[in-house]
Amino acid sequence: MVKSWLFALIQFLPLSSFASFAFWNGVPTNERWIQAFEFGALAGVIQLIIIYFQPNPVNRLILGANLYLIVGGVAAFLHQWWLFKLYGSLQESAIFIFILGVGLVATFATAAGFLSVKTSAGHKVKNYSYCLLVATVMALSCSLIFQGDRTWSVIVPIIVLALLQRFFSYKLRQAI
Repeated sequence: MVKSWLFALIQFLPLSSFASFAFWNGVPTNERWIQAFEFGALAGVIQLIIIYFQPNPVNRLILGANLYLIVGGVAAFLHQWWLFKLYGSLQESAIFIFILGVGLVATFATAAGFLSVKTSAGHKVKNYSYCLLVATVMALSCSLIFQGDRTWSVIVPIIVLALLQRFFSYKLRQAI
């Protein structure tokens, strides 16, 4: 099993590798975007396979980000250019739409909620999940406002969401 400190270090590796690959030599071309999504999708699938065999539920932020990459990779493979146009118009905001979708499903359909924490304090999981959903909507709004500025439209909001998720998870574990 992957050590938790190592996994915390590499949790957003597929997303950061995707961005690094895309912007390696400046503004990406259409061809480089396609290659970056194919690469990111492969990295996302590999990471999800590794995560699947861990004892804890899958981190919902990672799941949302990886689904964004996987859908983009599948669209590239199947030549679904309409999806790339949609991704292009949404830019970085598309990532938060995926995270929000995963968060909504996890909050209302799983006991571990958006936080991915197994506990008998179900009402606390729901309450913290609602807070993380609100934070995700705020991150999406930030992403739309600062669209095109990678630092403020994606990097800072993802870091804030990851820190909030860790904080809420810590609070839940303290309550057990």
